[in-house]
Amino acid sequence: MATSSTPNSASEGTAAPHTALDARSLIAQIHALARTELSEMDWDRYCSLMRQLCKASHGAVVRLADGVQNMELLGLSSEQSNWTPLQAMPPGVDLLSKASDSGYAQAPAQAPDGQSWLVLVVALQGLTACFLILNIKPLERAQLNELTLRALLCADFHPSKANMMVSAPADGLTSMLGLAAEVMQQSSVGVAALSLVNGIAIEWKLLHASLGWVQDGQIQVAAISHLDRFEKNSPQTQRLESAMGEALVQGHEVYWSAAQDQTAANQAIAELADKLGVQRITLLPLQDAQGITQALLLLAFSPEDSAQPDLSHLQLTLDLIQPRLTDLRMRSLDTQTRLKHQLKQLSERVFGPEHATLKLITVVLSVLLLYIIFGSWNYRVDARAQLNTDSTRLISAQFDGRIERVHATSGDLVKAGVLLVSLDTRELEQQRNELTAEISKAETEVNKNRAEGRLAETQIAQARLEQSRTKAQRVERYLQQANSTAPFEGVIVEGEKKDLLGVPVKKGDKIFKIAKVEGLYVTLMVTERQMRHVRDGATGELSLISHPEHSIPIRLNSVIPVAQVKGQEGNQFMITAQLLETPQPWWRPGMTGLARINVGDKNIGWILTHRVVDNLRLMLWW
Repeated sequence: MATSSTPNSASEGTAAPHTALDARSLIAQIHALARTELSEMDWDRYCSLMRQLCKASHGAVVRLADGVQNMELLGLSSEQSNWTPLQAMPPGVDLLSKASDSGYAQAPAQAPDGQSWLVLVVALQGLTACFLILNIKPLERAQLNELTLRALLCADFHPSKANMMVSAPADGLTSMLGLAAEVMQQSSVGVAALSLVNGIAIEWKLLHASLGWVQDGQIQVAAISHLDRFEKNSPQTQRLESAMGEALVQGHEVYWSAAQDQTAANQAIAELADKLGVQRITLLPLQDAQGITQALLLLAFSPEDSAQPDLSHLQLTLDLIQPRLTDLRMRSLDTQTRLKHQLKQLSERVFGPEHATLKLITVVLSVLLLYIIFGSWNYRVDARAQLNTDSTRLISAQFDGRIERVHATSGDLVKAGVLLVSLDTRELEQQRNELTAEISKAETEVNKNRAEGRLAETQIAQARLEQSRTKAQRVERYLQQANSTAPFEGVIVEGEKKDLLGVPVKKGDKIFKIAKVEGLYVTLMVTERQMRHVRDGATGELSLISHPEHSIPIRLNSVIPVAQVKGQEGNQFMITAQLLETPQPWWRPGMTGLARINVGDKNIGWILTHRVVDNLRLMLWW
């Protein structure tokens, strides 16, 4: 965005004094300043005076040459030397476009240093693409409507020939400014409403002006010009309410004239005009920021006024003072009525057509919250699971030695009698040969001593012979047990070939563990925290790591009532469960997976929060 400034903008911007002048004096100075030629127009002084008039901390006048990207700075006045109009613009809001359409635009904004303010952008009427930008402090929010009206009063320009810019007369807008200030200064809704209708009646020389509040779709007359008091149930009041009710149904301004063809829809207005003796009646709605009509203003013009006057200044004034009137009215209501009214406004915002996406998200979140509070799910406890069988057999070493050959490994399905492992028998065979020689020698000694008749020597030699034969039988038995075979058909669940080959073993050392692929059951490990929810006979599902897509139904059999410590996992309880499905060929003892035990229907909110609640109970328990 390119910007350019007048030569004296910086100095004026940093040193613009706020002279203590009243609003009328400032307006007079601004009007006098605006009557100068374009070449002599002091925009910096104009910005300084507008700052004082609107109680702003920063002010600038800019002109758009070719869209927002080329902004020309005509004048500037600021409390800070480094302030620029770009800092005033809130992100995502095109205030300049809004001001071009409606004459002014407002929005909150925040500077990079964290300072916040209210941005007021006013289109300078009569000048092409020229805007006044004011930064008003949040403390002045209560007077924002009055300050906006002040800015609009001094933003009406009309170009003359030779690029001359002269301030247009603004007597009507000045009167409306005074009327708006008077209404906003009132502390009672009744006095404020009466001041409004009396001021409008005097300004526009009306025969009648009245204000009616909208309450539960009905009209209640609040003020009638030149009447401090009136009967709420009088025929005149009822006619006013009926006429305003027709305008409320139509939902927009109503301009009624006796000279035009009338329809049945405006019958009540026609009857009121006949009673008042007028030829023209105008009804203007006072709407809030959501476009909801809060009040209706009825104006009855005198018969001498044949032309419809320009009510743009009046409509602008009504838009500015409507929040103040609504606020005063709410303060005047009792607590019950005020609460009812606020609930109604809330329901209108919730169920109205505005912000459809946000409301859809709110409805979805509300339904989800209600579902969480009142809905229920089937709660299931997670547990680590493993397939087991009680039909197992250990294959162990029958003598001290070394494993020479391994014919199977863990996970192999083996038949009965299949060779599994062979031990090294070379040392046993050497012992057998040595014992064979000893037996032959002992037999020779026995025969010799018996032949010579030496009885004692014969018995000693016979004992040695028996000892050698016994050793030979033991060695022979070891040789027969060197080859270990499978005792039955099953699967090897322990013993890796790569870890066993060539390993020295001692008698009784475990080599393999074989399990039958039958009589399988599940052992579950449930944490101590979840154990309180598990009941005997509960059902569930098991998914093994090897086939996670396959769910196996299970039923709990028994709970071992002794906790087991499992490292960082803490105490856990073992539960045995029965498999409720026909055994599959791929099932193997020792397979692991995850099981989920059905506990029953539980509240969704409890399911999502019970662990956090349990932790808090333990932390805060005393």
